[in-house]
Amino acid sequence: MLCEKCKKNEAKINLITVMNGQKQEIWLCENCAKDIANIPFFNPIMQNINVPFQGILTEILSNVDNGKSNIDNNKVKEIICPNCGLTYQEFKKSGRLGCTDCYKEFNIVLEPRIKSLQVGSKHIGKIPKVKGKELVQRKNLKDLKEEMQKLIVAEEYERAAIVRDEIKKLELYILESNTKEIINRKEGNCDE
Repeated sequence: MLCEKCKKNEAKINLITVMNGQKQEIWLCENCAKDIANIPFFNPIMQNINVPFQGILTEILSNVDNGKSNIDNNKVKEIICPNCGLTYQEFKKSGRLGCTDCYKEFNIVLEPRIKSLQVGSKHIGKIPKVKGKELVQRKNLKDLKEEMQKLIVAEEYERAAIVRDEIKKLELYILESNTKEIINRKEGNCDE
């Protein structure tokens, strides 16, 4: 899809605004998105928010819950990342986290707001067409093994036995799939 502003570059950014119940959407390339002040429906928003572009996300995040959260604001203001030393006030001002540990330290603030902006707080990503089925099966296998361990700890042995049987079936399926793939490679077949 081409950028709706310059009509030259590939559009990679989708901006959506909802004002007075009306949804407006525009697809932009990275260059045009940098020049956000010249996007027609975004101008009124930018005039009302006196914040630099990098602070827009922070402004949106800070206004998402409108005070409806159960977060203790005094505790949040005291959060400091032990790894990079970033404070909550610095994060709020810049809209950027300092290191990977910041995600853990600022989780009390980030998680509820991310959940309100999208479905869930865990990145799921896309599954590749090639080997995608195997990845899903391996993830299911890992989940089943974790579930079985929890059942054993909870002394729910009958349910644990059922899960154990599912694990054996899944392991056999993965083994057979890998064997077929190896045979196909040796024979020069590229069906998958």
